[in-house]
Amino acid sequence: MAFLTDDDYGVQTQADVLNLLDKTEDKRELRKAERMAISQIKKRLAGRYDLTNIFNKTGDDRDEYIVMITIDIAIYHLYAKKAPRQIPEYRQLRYNDAMTWLEDVGNGTSPTDLPPIPSDDYSGQVRIFSLYKPNNNKY
Repeated sequence: MAFLTDDDYGVQTQADVLNLLDKTEDKRELRKAERMAISQIKKRLAGRYDLTNIFNKTGDDRDEYIVMITIDIAIYHLYAKKAPRQIPEYRQLRYNDAMTWLEDVGNGTSPTDLPPIPSDDYSGQVRIFSLYKPNNNKY
């Protein structure tokens, strides 16, 4: 089952706007924009959070903020494809807010309640070294 449903879009945009942005009957362009948005989020949050757990949830189990920014990013991508010079200002602002939040959370400068990567699956990229070679000093 998909992470986003058609009902999720009703909160942020009208159905006729989505129909103008994606004129295919099977919503192929919308689904592609959703996959791009999810991929973009995963790239920003990778290494810190359990993204498989986040995006495998459905219904009320999903994180509402992740749902919201995924929709914001997907709609932005639809606008960027159809009318890149006519993206509404509020869509640009919502996209920029989502990207700023993702950057801050990905860098660890903004707190969040997303599930972290389980510690047994984590192989960090911390390397401990010294400028000086070890010597055999006895203390």
